Amino acid sequence: MFLGDARDIEIGRNVQINEDCWIRNVSIGEDVMLAPRVMVLNYGHNAESVDVPMNSQGVRVYPRTVIENDVWVGAAAIVMPGVKVCTGSIVAAGSIVTKDTEPYSVVGGNPARLIKYRKNN
Repeated sequence: MFLGDARDIEIGRNVQINEDCWIRNVSIGEDVMLAPRVMVLNYGHNAESVDVPMNSQGVRVYPRTVIENDVWVGAAAIVMPGVKVCTGSIVAAGSIVTKDTEPYSVVGGNPARLIKYRKNN
């Protein structure tokens, strides 16, 4: 498991983080399960200028990623920077979450899209 700068991580009670996870700049609620190889990304590269190499443009910092209570993130899923995974959500294995989920939703794919709701919203 890689926790990066642990000062930018908050983890609630009863959280399960499995092997080979990459976690940075995140607030994790309670009763959350992160399957093996989940990545919670925290920054990217600036690429606005085509006159300056991208590796010379610096990093883009995003708001903190939030994983609310009672969430299950499946194996090898990626949660992009600044995204909120709402209460009761399930992220299918191998998915890439690029935008906020809705409460009690099941999302999957690349980019992750709504598959169904776990209960009526």
